[in-house]
Amino acid sequence: MAQALDSRARPGELVEPLAEGAVRCFACGHRCLVRPGRRGICKVRFNRDGTLFAPGGYVAALQCDPTEKKPFFHCLPGSDTLTFGMLGCEVHCG
Repeated sequence: MAQALDSRARPGELVEPLAEGAVRCFACGHRCLVRPGRRGICKVRFNRDGTLFAPGGYVAALQCDPTEKKPFFHCLPGSDTLTFGMLGCEVHCG
């Protein structure tokens, strides 16, 4: 599965290049230091030759939710909101 997902990865944003090909990822609060050939705590962002790659081009989950469930609950209450998600960090930090 990792190979299939990695084939859909793209160079990521929210990254700071560091010495010796390492990068610092700013996609979440973990601020992972990702060295070449390694992955961040999310297991989907990885460093290939000094470039951080992030998932792209797929959707892991897709559904309609009530707008009241979202942070923008005050906009169009009573309507549905399209929700989608990708694989990655499950926000397991404190």
